[in-house]
Amino acid sequence: MRTQAEVTVNTIWTRLTRLVILAAAVYLIWRVRSVLVMTILAAMLAYVLLPVVNYMCRVNWLPLGKRGLRLISTILVFLAFLSALVAVVWIMITPFKTEAVKFAQKFDYYYTKTTDAINNIYKWYQENILENVPPDLRKFLTVQTYKSTGEPAAGGFFTRIIEATNVWLKNIVELALIPVLAFYFVLDSRSLKREFVSLLPRRRRKEAFRIIQTTSKILQNYIVGQLILCIIAGVVTAIVLSFTSLDYVLVLSLLAGITRAVPIIGPIVSGIPICLLGALKSPALGFGLLIFVVIMHFVESKFIMPVLIGERVRLHPAVVLISILIGAEFFGILGMFLAAPVAAVIREILYHHIVQVQKRRERLLETRDETLTLFNPEQA
Repeated sequence: MRTQAEVTVNTIWTRLTRLVILAAAVYLIWRVRSVLVMTILAAMLAYVLLPVVNYMCRVNWLPLGKRGLRLISTILVFLAFLSALVAVVWIMITPFKTEAVKFAQKFDYYYTKTTDAINNIYKWYQENILENVPPDLRKFLTVQTYKSTGEPAAGGFFTRIIEATNVWLKNIVELALIPVLAFYFVLDSRSLKREFVSLLPRRRRKEAFRIIQTTSKILQNYIVGQLILCIIAGVVTAIVLSFTSLDYVLVLSLLAGITRAVPIIGPIVSGIPICLLGALKSPALGFGLLIFVVIMHFVESKFIMPVLIGERVRLHPAVVLISILIGAEFFGILGMFLAAPVAAVIREILYHHIVQVQKRRERLLETRDETLTLFNPEQA
């Protein structure tokens, strides 16, 4: 029988081993974070298209075997999806091509007006702000306006935009792999699930199947919630734009609905072309549309989205917002998109491994106490 010291040492080593394994897992996840995000996005796309493929296989519309029927059905569904995606992109590009030609014809006029406005604002800033503040504060404001190299703040802003664009261009190849992975997920979903679970110890397989089913349900609910938010954004945008003189209301509303799928950033991406096209019509219209975009973005991102998504994945709205901020810090825009379902999956895993285990231990202790009381009533 082991002594108390041996038990203590064994407990310490066990906890240290678990801590090292956890640290190694976190490091591994961080190193392959881009692959992990891409895999999750592919899985979400597969969840969208999987019901259609399963329905086509149940109908048995071709005299082929199960494997051949599923292959043909998967190919047709993905071809239809990619065709619809290309058509939507082409439809959305058309109005901007027309407006870009008009803008190019008046570029010199817009450039002169914009430059004059910026110079007037900066002149007013120097005469009315910098001249009337203490020297220390004036120095601070000057440093904030210019970089150490003397580059204006606007120049740094555009430099960051160019750098961000280069990063996105480098990720195009990785994004192109998402539909390829989704194709294999849809085609071999059951066999992939069995192969993954077979790698685990036999005593863990039932638990792994339960986690996979829970994850599938969370992702499905999250996708439905995102579709609802996209519909809301598109409908509200269409209603507001229909009261303006702006052209291409349907296309801009469709753009607002599609880009809404990306939390926080999506409304900004769709709001930029709306405001630009409005400003080309008249500055007042552009300013009014800017106010509309800001208000809709604030209400949607701070109230509607956390409540709706939180209800779909069973998370508190505050937890949804915090998880989005954490996802943005570690994984950028894609992290913001995947933060809520990942947080929900982590919560379910922690619940099964900590809360339920603790409840089972408490029930065992209660059963043991009842048994001791039954056979030893004098100790009760």
